[in-house]
Amino acid sequence: MGSLFFAVLIWFFVAMTKRYTAAVSLPVVLKTENATRTVKGDYPKRIEVKLESEGWKILSLYLGQTEWVVDLSNEVQKDYLEIETRAKATQYIKPFPEGMKVLEVEPEVLDLVLDEKITKRVPIRLATPLIPQSGFVIRPNIQIQPESLTVSGARSIVEPITFWKAIVPNKQELANEFQLEVPLDDTLKEVVTRSVSKVKVSGVAEQLSESEFSDVPIALIKSKRPVYVTLIPSRVRLTLSGSVSELAKVRAESLSVIIDGEKLLNDTTGYIVPMVKYPRGLELRRLSPEKVQYILRN
Repeated sequence: MGSLFFAVLIWFFVAMTKRYTAAVSLPVVLKTENATRTVKGDYPKRIEVKLESEGWKILSLYLGQTEWVVDLSNEVQKDYLEIETRAKATQYIKPFPEGMKVLEVEPEVLDLVLDEKITKRVPIRLATPLIPQSGFVIRPNIQIQPESLTVSGARSIVEPITFWKAIVPNKQELANEFQLEVPLDDTLKEVVTRSVSKVKVSGVAEQLSESEFSDVPIALIKSKRPVYVTLIPSRVRLTLSGSVSELAKVRAESLSVIIDGEKLLNDTTGYIVPMVKYPRGLELRRLSPEKVQYILRN
């Protein structure tokens, strides 16, 4: 058994010293850490290379982390970079084994459109709302950590960015205190560098409750013309839903029921739907009555 292993080892050693032709696919890596310019357009993400070399060296390409590296810190003021891939393969393939011969490269020319590199900080926002369990409601004071991130890339791409989206999982069913690890949108990952790739989202989902507020007066917003009107009724009843803690904060002065005088003068039905204003984070479940009768007076 030992002699067989030794024979295989000798055969493998001899085989690896012979020259072979092989095709490898190398990822294109852009180094921008110390650059003043960066890529603003699309570019090939891989370079296909056909080469000839000893078996050991070819094997090292497959086993190692061989890349097509473009260091943009060397391209100071250029707006357009054109690389003849075959002629300059030894310059861009990292690491490049000594004695290796490049036969073909696809694409033949690597075109990169460059722009000024800028960095700025933008807030992070949830792309979709959080979903509570049935019978629960999520309190509005959601915490996102970190609240913002640093993005770096071409001015034409980074400058229009005003916020960055955090992608919330489709199924959540949140209840009580919760904390989620949420990934950030990565649609620009090839052209923009981000300081973080995910955030922690935490908050509280409380049981849903309802509170009724009766005898809420109706206020009339005056129009450009004088309005003399009798409202029937002049007070309404509201039912709001929300978390127990938010409902407990509601005071009569934070509720208002309004009728627009100009809209009322232009109405011909004799009934009008009032506007209801209430604290953020709550929901209007019922308004009674839904319409208010009015009688205009001269």
